[in-house]
Amino acid sequence: MKMNQIDVFKSVKSNAINELAPELLETALDSLIESEALKDIPIFGIAFKSYSLYKKITESFFTKKILKFLIELKDIPQTKREEFITELESKNETKQAGEKLLIILNRLDDDNKATIIGKLFKNTILGKVTFDNFKRLTYIIDNTYLDDLELLKDNEYLQNINVDIKSNLYKVGLLNQSIKDSRKHEEYKSKLTGRKEIIPSSFEYSLNSYGRILIENGFN
Repeated sequence: MKMNQIDVFKSVKSNAINELAPELLETALDSLIESEALKDIPIFGIAFKSYSLYKKITESFFTKKILKFLIELKDIPQTKREEFITELESKNETKQAGEKLLIILNRLDDDNKATIIGKLFKNTILGKVTFDNFKRLTYIIDNTYLDDLELLKDNEYLQNINVDIKSNLYKVGLLNQSIKDSRKHEEYKSKLTGRKEIIPSSFEYSLNSYGRILIENGFN
């Protein structure tokens, strides 16, 4: 069974996700896959259960990640979800984008990342995030350590984040980096001590546009 036979966007449009409850995520992992609550959601149908990759990975972990993603969408009216997917279809984006999204959800190293991606997709459907920015941020989230991501929550000014983590967040594409001008500090030290002192340059970091989108739309 090929990846393109499992269509995540059919599930986004499905009325069945309206009935998903967060308590379902507390279900024992070995029982989750067979849950009656999942039977009407297209992605958990026969194609999913017979898909070869599904047999090779930890089945319950994949299921939980898909659920965490879909649960974030359940409060959006079904008509709004359908309109969004129809618009993607009109641009011929659903097949490729759906496959990439499914691949990313499958390989996430922490299921809490699926919640962040679900919140971003919810805000994409609501028009607060562009679909291009959503796709870029899913790639960034996939490639970033979860604890580093969570340090950005309600933290626009990057307080209490050490330099190494800031450097990592810059490398994945969430921060800007600039060289801190130390001349004023050198002049101040010189006046204070009477000696000229060279202060090594250091980096300063700030949120870039993608970091701001993540903070505003991925955690709330």
